[in-house]
Amino acid sequence: MVWNRELAGILVVVLMILSFIFLISKRKKLEKGTDYFIAAIGVLTIIEVFCTLKRLSKTMYNSSLLYVIGINLIVFLLFFLYFQKILISKKLKRANLLIIAIFLFNYMVSALLVDDFFTTFPFFSYFVEVILITGSIYLVISQTFNSDKILSLGTYFPVWVCLSLLVTYLGVLPLLIVSNTAAYLMNLNIFFAILFFVNFAGYSILLVGIFKAKKDT
Repeated sequence: MVWNRELAGILVVVLMILSFIFLISKRKKLEKGTDYFIAAIGVLTIIEVFCTLKRLSKTMYNSSLLYVIGINLIVFLLFFLYFQKILISKKLKRANLLIIAIFLFNYMVSALLVDDFFTTFPFFSYFVEVILITGSIYLVISQTFNSDKILSLGTYFPVWVCLSLLVTYLGVLPLLIVSNTAAYLMNLNIFFAILFFVNFAGYSILLVGIFKAKKDT
């Protein structure tokens, strides 16, 4: 069986568009700081729609620059700012600010030292970013489990965001490691199939969270 990469990509993009639309329409029911997250999903969706259209038109296009600046910098920074907004404890806020500083330092140094940083996917820099975003997620989860929010986890939107991002970015990391170090070990059809299911699961979780979320009054 040949994996239909184009169809899978379109299905993921549809999920992203739906997530973006429902985030906007239900933003009043979500927690504070959600505007940062909505902006991140908006930028991410625009980039993926554009790249999908390019692939469907069979146009030769190197999307590395778009991903490196649009996602690895702008989208990730918006995620970090979202987490910064929903953190309450000064200690946790300082820890997240440190993570943001490391994130910006990592990006700047990589951009300066890696010759093909903007023309090929910067695996090491991206790996560091995923580890850092996992650190911010840990801070949010830690705050949640040490507050009365633990009594309403199912309706607390930031928890759904954390689960979605963990599945989407941490879940795809092993695939990127394999493709970067020993691509010949994995069939491309299997690679794109797993990539699809990881993204499908991540955005499905986000959609469920949007509908279940209730703003704490």
